Amino acid sequence: MKRAIVGTLVVAAVLGIAAVVIWHFWPQEALNLEEYVPSEEFMPAYEAMQVDEPDYDIEETVRAMNALEMAQCQSEDFLSYLEYVAKQDFSRVAPDVLEQKKKLFPILQRLYDLQKEHEELDDVWMLMRSATSGATKFASEVNPVAVIGSMLVGDATLSTMSVGDGVEKAKIAAFDEYEKQKELKRQLEREIEAVRMSYLGYLEAYAPVYYKYMREWNMLCLKKDKAYIDLYGGRSIDAYNMTEEILKEYPTNREALLLKSLALINIASNYQPAADSTAERNQLSALSKEMNLLLGQTEEVNEFYIEAENTLDDYMSLYPSRSAPALVLKGLLCRARGENAKAVSYFDHASMEYPRQAADLTDLLDSYKARTYLNKSAEGKYLLRLYHSTMEGFGIFSPNLLKAYYYAQHGDVEKSKEEIFNHFYRRGNQGVYDCLLSDMQYCEENMYSSFKQILMEQSFIDVSVEPTMNWTLSDNDDEVKVTINNRSDIDLENVRIFLCLHYTDMYKDEYDVQKLPSVNIIKHHDKTEIGVVKLNYEEKRYNDITRIRAIAMTDDKICWIDNVDYKYMKASEAVAKTQSQQEKTPRNLTVVKQQLLKDLDVDNSKLLSYLKTGMKVYAAVSDGNIWNDMKQDVKNLVTGGDKKLRIELPRILSVIDPVFSLHQVNDKDKVVLPSENYLSGSNIRLKFDYEPKRNDSIPLYIYSDFANFKVTLAFEEGKPLIKKVELE
Repeated sequence: MKRAIVGTLVVAAVLGIAAVVIWHFWPQEALNLEEYVPSEEFMPAYEAMQVDEPDYDIEETVRAMNALEMAQCQSEDFLSYLEYVAKQDFSRVAPDVLEQKKKLFPILQRLYDLQKEHEELDDVWMLMRSATSGATKFASEVNPVAVIGSMLVGDATLSTMSVGDGVEKAKIAAFDEYEKQKELKRQLEREIEAVRMSYLGYLEAYAPVYYKYMREWNMLCLKKDKAYIDLYGGRSIDAYNMTEEILKEYPTNREALLLKSLALINIASNYQPAADSTAERNQLSALSKEMNLLLGQTEEVNEFYIEAENTLDDYMSLYPSRSAPALVLKGLLCRARGENAKAVSYFDHASMEYPRQAADLTDLLDSYKARTYLNKSAEGKYLLRLYHSTMEGFGIFSPNLLKAYYYAQHGDVEKSKEEIFNHFYRRGNQGVYDCLLSDMQYCEENMYSSFKQILMEQSFIDVSVEPTMNWTLSDNDDEVKVTINNRSDIDLENVRIFLCLHYTDMYKDEYDVQKLPSVNIIKHHDKTEIGVVKLNYEEKRYNDITRIRAIAMTDDKICWIDNVDYKYMKASEAVAKTQSQQEKTPRNLTVVKQQLLKDLDVDNSKLLSYLKTGMKVYAAVSDGNIWNDMKQDVKNLVTGGDKKLRIELPRILSVIDPVFSLHQVNDKDKVVLPSENYLSGSNIRLKFDYEPKRNDSIPLYIYSDFANFKVTLAFEEGKPLIKKVELE
């Protein structure tokens, strides 16, 4: 303890000496805040920071610190930055943060005045943009003892001294570069030098304050993260207890109030009076005692709901401009109670509020993105997704998808489809395209039948990417050309496409999503070049791409689009397993996929029947020709004038997203994929680069996530025959 106190005193003494020395040498007119009088342009922004309330909110404080740094970095000029600051609400920001931030104004003021006085300084704002990130790095990088030592022994003057890599990392080097580029006069060099030193002093004063609140924020994040992860692991009671701990210290914390409500709803919805686990029973008992409940009472579950409702009411009274997620939870609460009409009403209200509240709800997003370590684990990615979903209205917090789920559960497929599309329409209008993969996954897992019915025949549309240059000759290729091949028989109009690339070192279901230029029309049976995309994910290049997918949305359709190799990789694996006798049992459909076939009034046996009665095979067989009795124009229409194998299948098979391959019996490793595969009217038309010979026998495999079919084709006496159609 004594050593810690002595160490603290030494540091304080060193910093005190630093302050005295710096104050002695520093340009006083730049730092004397008491004598600083803002100009007319600076006054509104300066006054916005005049807050005398001692109380503060840690999240608002961190948000303000990040927002001011981002605004300084991204603003185009002084006036844009000042306008942004003037519009901010700093009422709940820590006063010492604002006091330190106000010390930047005399520096900005002097630069602004210099810009007006000297034509050669017309872009001086770029100095402050370049120097923005210094505040967060300077304190940890600069060695103040070394700086003071150099100054006291006369090794350097304040105007020319080097404070090591810390200054460069604090972006002070931006001043040097600026002076070199501008070739400034001696007078202006001195002016810029004075600004440089003033900015360095501002950083030194601001850095300890910044770290003080970042430490507090990080401690709060640890607790919030624990609550998120407990929800992720199904430990709702633990999540509730952690939110209670947070709220004791921060009674108005936004996320803690929402997480507490969600935990209570989950506890009540899944509550079992006789819990299977002793530990779970003990937890419920402790929780009930805290809430003055008695286990075994019939009102116990209702009390959990009442507590959740009271918590949500508190949240909405505190944050009316951020009420959308609370409205969603109100709806979930009503749904859990069986009040379905009331639940839908809350979801409707939330659907209207999310677009209006988008900016307010996502104000902490930059703070979350700064925690880059969250992207390095599956749990961290879940945490980010849940926060995003809460604030942006997707996944479990999408009011439209919750309505779609309700309608699907009650057999109203049309309304369910409508709400799914409304969700994507709303998200597009909000300008939010991140986490589209989560949207698609949520729909597939919870409303497969409804979702599948608003997809285009996705197995007949392909995406491909290729490098804009020969990547084998260059390690620096980071641009790809994207092409869509529309093998369906409908034109796609007003298409928005999102390219999804999976790279090496990514998690299994992780993709980098990029929005591509919109396309007026992608014609049927045609390939359309969408454009060139620059790869910008962690310095990955074309040869790092391992899987390619895309999402396409039109005015009335949504579609997964896969790369051909990805589709047939699954097909080849399935055929190989079947041929090697490794998979003999029929595929078990999940409940959601069974529901799709039920809604479409088909099942595997019906599909098998359609296949038997509707399939046609055309081929010219060596030593025999089946076309002798047909007109030449019909022959050319069907065969294309060659001897390749062609097959027509009933279009109804397109609902199961099939892929096709031939497996040559005399060469077990030889798989022939169709060279043509497209929709035309009531048929699926296939062409294989395979010329059958007399007495050949070859199986056609039809693979899908619903069922596998095997069709044995034989070529006897110069004619093709369908010998057997089987459900694998």
